[in-house]
Amino acid sequence: MKKIILFSSLLLVGCGSISRGCAKYFGYDEVCVDGVKYIQFTSGASVKYNPDGTVATCR
Repeated sequence: MKKIILFSSLLLVGCGSISRGCAKYFGYDEVCVDGVKYIQFTSGASVKYNPDGTVATCR
């Protein structure tokens, strides 16, 4: 039930707030911006890297 309430409340707030809310609940959230994958934390974001050191891409 708590997950449903959290998910519903996150839908009602701004775009960046959703990722920060998920990061607060789950520890981090992955976001795709202009074909680059970022990891969103509650205090900021960082580019996600693949195990071989290249930047992770997305669609």
